[in-house]
Amino acid sequence: MILRNKKSHQSGRSMIEMLGVLAIVGVLSAGGIAGYSMAMQSHKTNQLIERIQLVASRVRSLYKGDYEGISADNMISSGKITSKDLENPFGGTFTLNKGYGGTVRTYFTIVISGNNIPAETCTDLILTYWGEEGVFRGVGISGTGGTEWSWNQGTYPPSDTSAVITACKSGNKSMWVEFK
Repeated sequence: MILRNKKSHQSGRSMIEMLGVLAIVGVLSAGGIAGYSMAMQSHKTNQLIERIQLVASRVRSLYKGDYEGISADNMISSGKITSKDLENPFGGTFTLNKGYGGTVRTYFTIVISGNNIPAETCTDLILTYWGEEGVFRGVGISGTGGTEWSWNQGTYPPSDTSAVITACKSGNKSMWVEFK
């Protein structure tokens, strides 16, 4: 009697092949998540800048240079803006303040506050072109110790942005944009 070797024919993937596939999927997933995170931050930054521009435009059209009665509630009740227009996409607050120019409140400030605002968003917000002289009045960053950086005269945006970047990297910040 002759004994023959029986070869078993197994099909499927080996454990090494499966681990290789999982490693590739993991690397691709990590890259995708990082890309998604950056895209979301960029979207929120653009959304915040658009909201500031919208609110500033509507405030100027409603108050026409005398901002005595300016408030978020007045803007919402007039139908010029909605409460959603005053939402900060990063969390935190989005407020309207009035400022004096002599005896009349001749400018207003939009303040964006919150600890969740990334330094890159802060820098983008501060260095955005906000409009011509006569419409745009100033911009700045305040921290827990007071004003860390501000601009209200000269060429905008400033050529030396290192102070802006340093101020934006500090925690507990508020950014403000003033309009006439």
